[in-house]
Amino acid sequence: MFARSDTVLIADADLRLQVEQHPRAQDLLRALLYPYAAPDYDFILRAGTVTRFATDADADADAGADIERLLYGRVPVLAAGSNRSPLQLARKYAKPFEGGDIPVTQGWMHDHDIVYCAHLTGYGAVPATITSCAGATVRVAINWLNPDQLSHMHATESLGKHYDYVQIPAAGLTLDCGQAVSRVGAYVARYGCEFSPGDVFAIADIAAQNRRFPARNQWQMLQYVARRAGHVPHPDFIIRLIEDPEFRFAQNGLRTP
Repeated sequence: MFARSDTVLIADADLRLQVEQHPRAQDLLRALLYPYAAPDYDFILRAGTVTRFATDADADADAGADIERLLYGRVPVLAAGSNRSPLQLARKYAKPFEGGDIPVTQGWMHDHDIVYCAHLTGYGAVPATITSCAGATVRVAINWLNPDQLSHMHATESLGKHYDYVQIPAAGLTLDCGQAVSRVGAYVARYGCEFSPGDVFAIADIAAQNRRFPARNQWQMLQYVARRAGHVPHPDFIIRLIEDPEFRFAQNGLRTP
């Protein structure tokens, strides 16, 4: 999924050097680069390849009708974190499950923000969820999934353990393509987004306006988790999160599912 050369994407020079020299560099990159690079335009993921598709904003008179045909019969699902990234979608929908094209549209959602969940993944990252945030407007991506794709996505999201799948009102959602939706599916963290009292952190890699919560990148968030647990922030802390499920579970936040 990642090559050692991808360490150039790590902004912190000291951390970059530590990862470059670490025997588990690929595992560390999977954690540290979350939520992964994603286009800021509407696209279709087709056989692992990203194709940009026309929108009303492209001044194409037929664009609106084309989009309606493309999205017809599909369920709009909020991609709060890595599911907005073609890299992650291609991994989830690789063989033996190849569910066909996945359209992804971009937009803004009012009175919400994308924040870190108060639990950790099996690959050592702090993942994402959506939460209400009065006055904030956050950049969002929507995956448009057919029934088989949605069922497979559920299987990748640890439903009943880390997330619940819910339908949320989309009154504050404005899509770049102009498509109107009344509700969107969302994976909402069962542990919530508060690690310690008052400690809620927005994801710095996702654009937003008028944020209430302090924004952190993934390494900053993992540093917080390490210090909260009384450990020195270091790549080996991430490796322990990956290898020791009980230790990883002990870092979860306040809420009990």
